[in-house]
Amino acid sequence: MKLITKALLNLSGFEKIICIFILFIYVNNLFLDIMKIDAAQYASISLEMLQNHSYLQVYDLQNDYLDKPPLLFWISSLSMNAIGICNFAYKIGAFLFLLFSLYAIYKFAANYYNQNIAKNAVLIFATSQAFFLMSNDVRTDGILTSCVIISIWLITEYWLKNKLVYLIFAAVFTAFAMMAKGPIGIIAVLMPVGIHLLYKKQWKKIFNFSWLFFVFVVAVLLIPMSYGLYTQFDLHPEKIINGKLHQSGIYFYYWLQSFGRITGENVWDNGLPWHFFIGSISWDFFPWILILYAGLFYQFKIFLNSNNEKAPEIISISGFILLFILLSMSRYKLPHYIFVTLPFASIISAIYLDKLNPKNFVIWERIFLSFGILVAILLIIYPIFFFTEVNYLIYLLLLLQLYLLFKIKKLPINGIFRLIGYVIVLNVFLSFVFYPNLLTFQADAMAGKWFYENKPNDKIYFINEKSHLFNFYTKNSKRQSISIKDLDTIKNSFWLYAKKEDLPEIQKSKLILEKRAFVDYPITRLKLNFLLESKRKEQLKYNYLLRIK
Repeated sequence: MKLITKALLNLSGFEKIICIFILFIYVNNLFLDIMKIDAAQYASISLEMLQNHSYLQVYDLQNDYLDKPPLLFWISSLSMNAIGICNFAYKIGAFLFLLFSLYAIYKFAANYYNQNIAKNAVLIFATSQAFFLMSNDVRTDGILTSCVIISIWLITEYWLKNKLVYLIFAAVFTAFAMMAKGPIGIIAVLMPVGIHLLYKKQWKKIFNFSWLFFVFVVAVLLIPMSYGLYTQFDLHPEKIINGKLHQSGIYFYYWLQSFGRITGENVWDNGLPWHFFIGSISWDFFPWILILYAGLFYQFKIFLNSNNEKAPEIISISGFILLFILLSMSRYKLPHYIFVTLPFASIISAIYLDKLNPKNFVIWERIFLSFGILVAILLIIYPIFFFTEVNYLIYLLLLLQLYLLFKIKKLPINGIFRLIGYVIVLNVFLSFVFYPNLLTFQADAMAGKWFYENKPNDKIYFINEKSHLFNFYTKNSKRQSISIKDLDTIKNSFWLYAKKEDLPEIQKSKLILEKRAFVDYPITRLKLNFLLESKRKEQLKYNYLLRIK
């Protein structure tokens, strides 16, 4: 802790302001609305868990749920119980894990390198687009990413200080990683650690009974989750889960969900090529992606040069490359799966930056200056072509960006801080301008908020399907769905939540006393025609709240 305090005290006033801005963005992200699809489902499950008091057996819209492990649901439901049902309560638990991961990165890098590399690794990870996204669109990957790097740091602390308490807590966070995302959690911890020990030929550490104790602690901590899976699924082979009879919860969790995506046993396959993550990481690790490539090249050059001394550690390079390859082999890929590799990527990038001479660092300053120019262009065209309503914050951010572009060399900031100013402006824009606009196009959330504020005690039904977001924002996990043909069975006045295509048939048989429309668009799959205000209307769909006599 003293090292971190010293590093903070050594920052200039302007550098401290930049750090405050970064934290300010994180905090604002915690209050933004929850996004479809995954985060909305997880928030709804957490709410249902809280209201049903069912912590070992997990349900989704009153149906058995067998997909993600329960740690995120446990954390979020407990925080909702303490704080109340809101965006902040759903997100805060996962965000605290992310903050702890920054501490772990610093301590891990400081153990093997110098304080400057440790500080830069933290700043790189903390200002990557993936980190900002994980503080906003909260899924299981943020907890997995955090727990993996925390566990690895604690294992290295155990090696250095030979105190059993570090190994115990390393096992605890490894179990958390598994309870967040599955067996990938323990693989992501032990694979780079094992390769590092082989590289260093530290046979005594490899063949050590402490690993049996480590595995024992992990196994004990997994008992409650495993018991819940067994009682919910293995004891009920008659249940049809994900379209299958005789679905074993234990087998699904410990093998099929993770390894089955590689072997082909798991039917989930979205047909993406093996090189998908090479493209997706370009945005996830922006603006550091080019520095990462340079850092990887630098690391390879060291290993290939037999005259060089052995690297202090190869946990970071092996953790990044092997996990990247393993995830690329999966038949089902989504951009956020790669987040677990980014703490390693941050350390690799920081090592490379530390080796740069002033002349080469100037080259990177120019590259990042070009990124800053692109951000300035975005701020100019955004109110002209995308969302044309007046927002004075955009103009303030544009002025700040222009000031940084022309004056950054004269400001009292050094090293990596010369590179991140432009990124901060971009993410202030995303957090305070872009996302608040974008999130108004989630009809389920907007309708749920309106209904909770205006008609919280009225009866409402969904037509044919349910909604995670509507349930969450009305703070009720037991909303019922109904088919149009069964509407006649309801005797009293009620509300319907329906899509536009359902309206004609509803109007044939029912008198609609009140109708409220809410625009809808899948905001996690943005397209240019939606972003352009001149073409947006053609891309929108509408959902309705209908009061029926």
